[in-house]
Amino acid sequence: VTFIMFGIVLGLGIMFFKYLTFNEINLVEDLDKLLPSKASILGGVPLYNSGMEFSQLVVGDAPKSMLSESMRKIRTNLSYIHRDYKTIAVTSSISGEGKTFVSLNLAGIIAMSGKKTILLDLDLRKPKIHLGLGVSNEAGMSSLISKQFELKDCIKPSKIENLYFITAGPIPPNPSELLLSDRFKDIIEELKTQFDVIIMDNPPIGLVSDGIKILTDADIPIYVFKSHYSKRIFAHRVKELFDMNQLTKLNVILNGINAVGRSNYGYGYGYGYGNGYYEETEKNKNSLKMRFLKFFKRK
Repeated sequence: VTFIMFGIVLGLGIMFFKYLTFNEINLVEDLDKLLPSKASILGGVPLYNSGMEFSQLVVGDAPKSMLSESMRKIRTNLSYIHRDYKTIAVTSSISGEGKTFVSLNLAGIIAMSGKKTILLDLDLRKPKIHLGLGVSNEAGMSSLISKQFELKDCIKPSKIENLYFITAGPIPPNPSELLLSDRFKDIIEELKTQFDVIIMDNPPIGLVSDGIKILTDADIPIYVFKSHYSKRIFAHRVKELFDMNQLTKLNVILNGINAVGRSNYGYGYGYGYGNGYYEETEKNKNSLKMRFLKFFKRK
């Protein structure tokens, strides 16, 4: 009996400790409570798992999937935010929250609606678009801004009609200077004459400040959090940007919503987003949660 009581007390103590130290964002409702009222919530994106090592463009292969449907709902919400938007900038706090995955598939779903769309990889320190699309990264944004290549040499078509992209290019020694240069502004203005929509996969602004100016200049700035991965303190970073008047508008997407963490804003389906960050940990954690719930239901 003593051992049983000790086990119960220990278990309750561990649960209470986890409750006190809980620091993750799991539901869109969590973001509602943590973010400033100026931040609009665009929706949620379900977890996706195909064993992929890098973020990939998947909406074209499964246009009727739940993932594609979630992207279509976000696309619809964009028109409420800005009726005639031309530029969308996507960022997050740190790597691994799925900003590249969201950028790729949002670009794909917008292109599938008939709009001529181009995706730019502006994460010059840690480029990923070329990995997800399986192409060379020799001629990209860094070499384009530094005038080593012409614009026509860097624009590449994707497997989806109306969707084009420019990779990040070789990692430069001065990414901040390149993204703040007049040359970069000129490139964006030129792209506006050729495309209906420009989507920019920015650096994570919780780590570097490169993407803040691009975010503030975009018609629709998007900040990505990931369920069961992003920390609550990341929402404080957004509040700081508003308080410092660096941001006047922001739109939020919660990526990676699973069956346990479904909410009224997003989706909860049995997918896992294979981005190489804590995937196995989250899978085991969710499995334990389900067994825990089933145990108490039997009781």
